[in-house]
Amino acid sequence: MNWIDSGNPTPKSQPDAYTPHVWKSSHCRFFNAPGKNGNDDAQTGNAVREFFEVLQARRSRRAFSALQTNDLALLLWSCAGVLANTTSRYGFELELRPTPSAGAIHPIHILINLPGERGWCRYDARAHALFEIEGAHQTLLPLRPKVEAIMDCRHATLILLVAEPGKSFAKYDHASSLIWRDAGALSATLGLAAEALGLNFCSLGITGEPWASNLAATDVLTGVGLAAVGRPVP
Repeated sequence: MNWIDSGNPTPKSQPDAYTPHVWKSSHCRFFNAPGKNGNDDAQTGNAVREFFEVLQARRSRRAFSALQTNDLALLLWSCAGVLANTTSRYGFELELRPTPSAGAIHPIHILINLPGERGWCRYDARAHALFEIEGAHQTLLPLRPKVEAIMDCRHATLILLVAEPGKSFAKYDHASSLIWRDAGALSATLGLAAEALGLNFCSLGITGEPWASNLAATDVLTGVGLAAVGRPVP
């Protein structure tokens, strides 16, 4: 076994200025404005479950029926909605979200592919909306067949986690492990939120590489995880 030593992350004495990647987007789908608690029983039809019950019940589930729009809206908002933000010295704002992130940087983008649709969308956590990414269909075309080779994902919504490492490296030396930890925290939170909402969720070993990095110029983006989510099969 060859273990990769990624070093110990430390804040830079002089942070770098970083200009975040600008996504080329077209069609937009706005979700309904989230409620104060981000969890509306009337929208989901699911009773709110106790936190420790959710922890005990969480499982990877690999059978899916299609999500409803409110299912996806609540899942994304519950995990990644921006609750507050503030300025920073790094060239972008820091954000408070339900999922923890080193330095409040949140370098992980959530990309969505809905069943039966060719395009991929990016979840905009401030607008609480999906923005279709121009050209992503061709770039990410192999991903759904990769999942299909593992399990039946015809009716599943695919979630691709794409890191923008430059954001974390603006503040930290040796930031690589922080980015992977952010991706793990987001994946775990998505799984727990899906369980709480009565949805089936499964994280996959597929990272999204080498395709995710082709969505932008060299060394700007990289895939750090893929998952499938859907309603239980009746």
